[in-house]
Amino acid sequence: MDTFWDVVVLGSGLGGLSAALSFSEKGKRVLILEKGTSPGGCASSFQKNGYLFESGATTLVGFEPGLPLHKLSTEFQIQFPLYPLERSMIVHLNGKTIERHRDPLEWIVEAKRMFGGGWRMHMFWKLCYFVSDSLWSLSARYKFFPFRNFSDVGKTIFQFQLRDLIPLVFSFVSVRFVLRCLGLWHNKEWIQFLDEQLLITNQTTTNKAPFAMAAVGLTYPQLQNYAVKGGMVSLAETILGKIESNKGKILYKQEVTGLSKFASSKGSLKTFWEIQTKHREHFRFFGRVVVSNLPIWNLTEITEDLPKLKSKVKKFEKGIWGAFTMGLAIQTDPLDLSIASECLHHQIHLRKPLPYGGGNSIFLSLSHLDDPIRSPNGIRILSVSTHIGNPEFWVRDALYQEKKKKLETIILQTLQAEFPWFQKEKILFLHSATPVTWQTWTGRKFGRVGGIPSSYFFNPFRMIRNCSEDPNLLLTGDTVYPGQGIPAVVMGGLNAVEQYFDRKRG
Repeated sequence: MDTFWDVVVLGSGLGGLSAALSFSEKGKRVLILEKGTSPGGCASSFQKNGYLFESGATTLVGFEPGLPLHKLSTEFQIQFPLYPLERSMIVHLNGKTIERHRDPLEWIVEAKRMFGGGWRMHMFWKLCYFVSDSLWSLSARYKFFPFRNFSDVGKTIFQFQLRDLIPLVFSFVSVRFVLRCLGLWHNKEWIQFLDEQLLITNQTTTNKAPFAMAAVGLTYPQLQNYAVKGGMVSLAETILGKIESNKGKILYKQEVTGLSKFASSKGSLKTFWEIQTKHREHFRFFGRVVVSNLPIWNLTEITEDLPKLKSKVKKFEKGIWGAFTMGLAIQTDPLDLSIASECLHHQIHLRKPLPYGGGNSIFLSLSHLDDPIRSPNGIRILSVSTHIGNPEFWVRDALYQEKKKKLETIILQTLQAEFPWFQKEKILFLHSATPVTWQTWTGRKFGRVGGIPSSYFFNPFRMIRNCSEDPNLLLTGDTVYPGQGIPAVVMGGLNAVEQYFDRKRG
């Protein structure tokens, strides 16, 4: 077993895999250490009782030119096994069905029909589209943002475009402020709709979400949406195949427990990172560069060599969400058009919040009908996710199973009430996962998922950088800028590597 590598990546989430791919394409020998038995982190799939389940309900966008997954596909010549979807999402709100049309103008018409607002509603969404496009463009060009010093500013200044000032200004104002300015604040259903849409993308609501980041989250249904053949894990497996063709390697069941920096012997000025894991046989590795795809709360607990990051992380301890998820295999009739033509993604608003810190809505994703791996013989796989506040309160105590059962019952009742094709007696298998499950499976502290709420980033200059205080330890994943969502973590991983090499040249 070779223990010395150019780059060691901690965790195989899509941010870490994107960074690993970029390093491997630049000729570096890359080792990936993964706690679990399959790649992908929170965007993965797993076998249970003979069925392939997703880790949670999720969507996949970001393949348009200029967006991160398009860059990943074209620059590294990767062909992902995708099914393009005609419909993005349906929102079920107080007995109403709202179609999140992919066409921007069609969606504005639908929003006016459901919530009114006339020209003001039109202006709100046109502003969202413009700010979202500008922020994606800015994020791709400003590889050194948030700036660490004047040198970073100097390397970025030639990328400046006048339109960059607009997302910057809207980073300092809330969605609520924009709604009040447009006179769109008084419709309770409209605010309820926005709050739940923002929770699944920004982990916060209209009162607290910076408008610039919220605009990206609110407009993602207007991007082309995809399902992945063989589940979300196929994304990670496809990237991993390319890394392995470049002589990279992944090791599973390698939960990282220690990370320390030391100087090489013989008077060399070079330093290395030593990584220790729980593995019985192979548990000690060395790398010139480390890419951490771990949540920042986990990373700072396994090393004493990042004191500045550890101090900063203390500011991001409150209001971090966990999740309750369910996976169901249900027998359906392939000839039943109501299920055959069903949209694959639904957000269902609840009449009252879920108990035990649960949210006001659930998000549902269905397996693609044409996917023989996930939808064999008319069986459809359903993935359900909902927010759980204060995930640290979930423990395996005497009430644990009762709480799980209560949430399962409410979700099943909700699905049966919303969909004629959903019948409990046709369920072949189901399972559920709490924050405790997520912590056990992924190792994420308290089972926190979804990243840091955007409410923490009203000052974007205070975001967590892709580059840590040590130039040879890079950060990526959903707790690092740009964070949250598959396109964002992919961009974060790619930018971290480009940033690293630009600094070396500089």
